[in-house]
Amino acid sequence: MDAIKKLGGNLALPEIRKSSKIDHSGGFLDTLRQFAGETDEQIKKADNQMQKLAVGKSNDLQEVVMATEKADLSFKLLVQVRNKLLEAYQEIMRMQV
Repeated sequence: MDAIKKLGGNLALPEIRKSSKIDHSGGFLDTLRQFAGETDEQIKKADNQMQKLAVGKSNDLQEVVMATEKADLSFKLLVQVRNKLLEAYQEIMRMQV
C-alpha cells in the first residue's frame, strides 16, 4: 500500500457513490422493478425530446442525443440483467436433485 501511495502521491482514490435513486431497503424484485421503471421513464423522456426537436419546439440537439444515449444504455443494461437471470434460472433447472 505504501508503494502505491508513493507512485500516486497524495491523490485519493475516487469514492464510489451509491445511486440515490434506487431504494436498497426492498428486496431484489422491488429493486428490479424500480430499475425497469426508471429505464421506461428515460425512454419516454428521450422520445419526448426527439418529438420536440422534430416539430421545432426545441433546438438543443446535444440534450436530445444525451437523453437518447442514456435511455439506450439503460435499456441495454436491463436486457443484460434479464439475460443473466434467465441463464441462472436455466442453470438451476438443469441441476439434479
